[in-house]
Order: sequence, then C-alpha cells, then structure tokens
Amino acid sequence: MDDKGEIISSCDVDENLALQMWTKGLSPRVVIFNKNAGKKKFVKLSWFEDVGRRLTIKGKKRGVEFSYPLADLVPTMSRILSEYAVYTNFRSHLWRFSLTFERVVHAPAIVFDKSEFATLSEEKRSRLWVADLTGEGKGEGFFRPFFPRSEDERRAVPDGGIFFEESRCGVDDLFKTGAIRRLNGTGIRRWHSPMRVAAAAMLLNFSFCGEDGDRFSDELWRAGNFDKPLSFKLGDARLRGMDRKLVGYVRHLGVMKALSAWSSFDSYKELGDAGYAKKRLVNFPAGLLGRVETSVTFFERDDGMMAFACKPRLKTSHSGGGMYYAEPPQKSHEKQEIIYALPKAAYEAARVDDTTCGSYEDDYFTVAQLAGAKIFETWCGMLIPYIEYFAGFVEM
Repeated sequence: MDDKGEIISSCDVDENLALQMWTKGLSPRVVIFNKNAGKKKFVKLSWFEDVGRRLTIKGKKRGVEFSYPLADLVPTMSRILSEYAVYTNFRSHLWRFSLTFERVVHAPAIVFDKSEFATLSEEKRSRLWVADLTGEGKGEGFFRPFFPRSEDERRAVPDGGIFFEESRCGVDDLFKTGAIRRLNGTGIRRWHSPMRVAAAAMLLNFSFCGEDGDRFSDELWRAGNFDKPLSFKLGDARLRGMDRKLVGYVRHLGVMKALSAWSSFDSYKELGDAGYAKKRLVNFPAGLLGRVETSVTFFERDDGMMAFACKPRLKTSHSGGGMYYAEPPQKSHEKQEIIYALPKAAYEAARVDDTTCGSYEDDYFTVAQLAGAKIFETWCGMLIPYIEYFAGFVEM
C-alpha cells in the first residue's frame, strides 16, 4: 500500500460511472469515479445512507449530466463491499470486534445501595443489566436483567437474576455464567443482529445512527487488534448516542411493530384530523431527542391509540435529530416534526419495562428510549442491503 492508499475493489455502474473502495489502512472510503471526466470524489460510506439523495455527474458534452438515485446503486455498493471484505480479511475483523462490542453492550451497572434504585441515573438505566450488590452478604449479589423477557429468555435468565459471589460482578463474570450464550440462542433478531450491524457500521465508517462517528472508526483501525481494539464503555461520548439507541431497541423490541413514526409539516393538525385529542406537553432538553430542545405533546384517541408529536425548537436537519429516519424523508432546510403513534397499553408497558428494582417510571426516559429504538431499527434496515452478504446472517 502506497502513501496515497489503495483501491481494493471496483465496479462499473455503466459507461459513465464506477464505484470503488479505497483504504489507507484506516476505515474505508468510497471513490465516485466519473469515467467521462476522469475525476474522483472520495466520500464516507455514511454518504450512502441518505436514501433520498441522487448522485449526479457531468457528461463529456457541456450541459449533459447523468443522475442516479442511491437506491439504484445499492447492488453495486454491495458488490464492492463484499470484495473489500474478502481482500482485507474484514469478516474476521468484524467477528472479533462484534464479540468485543457485545461485551460493551452487556456490561452491567453496579448498584451497592438499595436507595439508589429509587433515583437510578439515566446512565445506569441505559444498561441491559444491573449487578445488584445491595444484599447482606459481602460481595454477594445478583445479575438482574433490565429488559422484558420471553418464555425462552426466562428459561435462559431466571426471574430472580443470576447469583454471583466474591464481588464477581463485571461483564466477564456475567459472560462466564453462560447467560449471554443462552440468550443468543433464543432469538437472532434481538441478540445477534443489532450488535452485528452496529459493529459493521463502526468499522466501515457508516454513521453512528445518524451521527458522524468518523473519528472513532479511524481509532478502531489504528488500534489494529480487533479482539480488544480500544478501551471504551457503554455511554462513551465517542459512540454518539448509538449505544443508547441500541439498548432501547433491544429492550423494547416487542413494541417496535406496534410503533409507527412519520414526519409531518403540522403534527398538531394532522393528529387532530385523525381524531386525536391533546393531553399534555413536555419539553425535552437538547440531547434527548436531538441536538436542540424539543417539545413533545402527548395525544390520545378513543380507540386506545396514543401519539406524541415532537417539535424541535429550531429548524434542524436530520443529522443527529433522527427526523430523517421517519417517512417520508424531509429536506434539511424544512422545519421537521415527527409523530410517533402506538397503542396506549404498549406505551404503559414500555414505561414499566424502563424501571427496575423499584426505580421510577419516567416519560422523559421512555419517550427517548422508544424514539431512539425506532431510529435504530430503521437505520439498521437501511444498512442491511449493503452488508448482508458478508456480515453474517442479520434479520431486523
């Protein structure tokens, strides 16, 4: 590999355009090669997440242009990515990094004092496990699951949790109990696919669920050892919130089919016309539902449905706000509102699922969890066509 990097794979789209995979030892880039002009443009793979975008290149004659919807380029992208995966040993890297990332996601929050459960921090509520050390035995406790479980999952993880002693309450100790292996055997959609897709996105320089993770992706490659590529934890700022969206998706997977999301120019009018009545308004600080403060108005309908309308306080693009992942996509200059709708019973169940060991129900937390989970689901579904041929079996 020379100082300018190396083209790993290349495929002609037609006589005017070719797409290529390029790397310089760090996370890869896509080369958009205009064959008419002999010019190249380097872009991150996250550029191809904008499903409403069109790629336009100039022809040989002045004023002539060729335009390609990104959806039409997915087969070509899938092909060059598959070749890249073979020639760079990427599948081996992905497998090893997925195991590391799995440990990050399953790392338990540790609680020593029973009173802490009443005011459990958002960071600890954004975990899948709690290591409960509040009992009388010194160093003894239980790994308690912080997610609802199916019958199969209850057989894998009993209701009372998994006992540990001698303060063996870390993530490696949890894995040694065999609980994660047993859970993985209960459902690929919940326990395999989310982490595999997220790990692939991190290594390939797709976005981190709509946020720019370019710097962290390059750090992973610089580390070079994908068994333990970097020391990072759930909640690491470099993950750009993708970790919490992933946890929300795993926790609330059972709600996802019932939860609809779409963008709107006037959410209040649209919901009013659909028979919904306004109930209450809650202001969410910047960072929970996007980069700016967001007002969330709760609506209910007589048939048992409820909705919440999210209005950002400022005009905002889809980046970081999650708005782009609703249908239909909106342009960056438009005032973007988003509506989430689901049965009221499903929402109330989700509020309960967001509590553990006596912690409190919290609209702020549950709305953010459900919104993040829906964004994560849609983002994964968008990436799978690009990576499914080399990332291992994934299903969302």
